[in-house]
Amino acid sequence: MTFASYQNRPVANRGMTIRELRGINDDEFAAALSAAQKLLDGGAEEAAVDVLAGLAMYDPFCPEVWRLVEQLCRRRGEPEAANLFAGLSRAMAA
Repeated sequence: MTFASYQNRPVANRGMTIRELRGINDDEFAAALSAAQKLLDGGAEEAAVDVLAGLAMYDPFCPEVWRLVEQLCRRRGEPEAANLFAGLSRAMAA
């Protein structure tokens, strides 16, 4: 399968995520999202980046991850990147 054909498949048919392979349930993932939010709120941006990078790797189809990345970009004064991640978050939520 080519990347283009993989990319055009519906999200539900893209195969398993690392999150699913590792058996991370919704509550565990929500706790990690909450930790990332707390790091952002506390001004620990670099630590938040590390957590968000891991979350994005484990489940790249989770819109909440990209919403937090958008929030981080806005705090850093990176509106173009923030808009990109806002669009990605909306696309993943659709």
